[in-house]
Amino acid sequence: MVKGRPLGSKNEAKLDHTTQTRLRPSTRSHGTDLDPRDSGRATHSREGDSLESPSGASNTLTQLVAGLSDSELDSRMASNAEPASWRDAFDAFKTSLCKELEKGLETLEKDLGAAIEQLDVRVSSVETKQEEHSNGLRRAAAEINIFRSEVAFCREEVNRLERQSRRCNFRVVGLAGKSPEEDCASLVRSQILSKFPSITNTVEIEKCYREGRGQPNKPAHIVVRVASHEHKVDIMKQRRNALKDCPFFIVDDLTKRDLAEKRRWASQAKSLWDSGVKLRFYSGRWRGSLGEIDYFGPNP
Repeated sequence: MVKGRPLGSKNEAKLDHTTQTRLRPSTRSHGTDLDPRDSGRATHSREGDSLESPSGASNTLTQLVAGLSDSELDSRMASNAEPASWRDAFDAFKTSLCKELEKGLETLEKDLGAAIEQLDVRVSSVETKQEEHSNGLRRAAAEINIFRSEVAFCREEVNRLERQSRRCNFRVVGLAGKSPEEDCASLVRSQILSKFPSITNTVEIEKCYREGRGQPNKPAHIVVRVASHEHKVDIMKQRRNALKDCPFFIVDDLTKRDLAEKRRWASQAKSLWDSGVKLRFYSGRWRGSLGEIDYFGPNP
């Protein structure tokens, strides 16, 4: 017999507990799925072998435990305790992870909700400002259209006033001067008005000058203003016959806007003239011989 503590002492109770623990059958339903750490546990084979005999196991454990101290026996018993299954551990881990994910999702949802509220406030502010800008742009567009209409009206009015100021003017084109210090009024009387015997002695010249510097083969125009509009009309009516053999000719003194309008429709007016339609350019429009029809519409 092995020397040691009497079996009736405290170790006998621990021994009985250890024996029962080692001889406890496995709770798993599958025959081969046993915990590898439980090396002292009796195994259950696939062919249905019986467990180790309880009496033989008890004798063996009695011999092992007899020489152990209390602390060694406690540590052996703690190490031989059956651990939880892997499925239970995984389920616990999964449950813990789900809880952590739920907490994280709740926090994220709160943060996201707050961010969405702030973004909604900012978007509302931007939309309000955009609406204000849109209203401002619409008002500005309306004002611009009004300004354009007013500018167009002012241009038309300025052109009308300028046309009115040139009502008694005509231009002599192609009449060369004899000297730089020439007297334009005397030149016009001797070279132009002398061709109109019916009005030569009655026409009064208020102003006469050359406009521009001209070129060697293209003399500058001479602008002539007479005192009476009736005299100007008589000169314009008789000019074709009076100056048909002269190297110079007379045209109306048009404003820049009226001159652009006349040149714009010159080819169409010539075609109508060749077809027998008599036209004349009057008050900024191509009109019939009596001025009753505006053929090509108003200025653009």
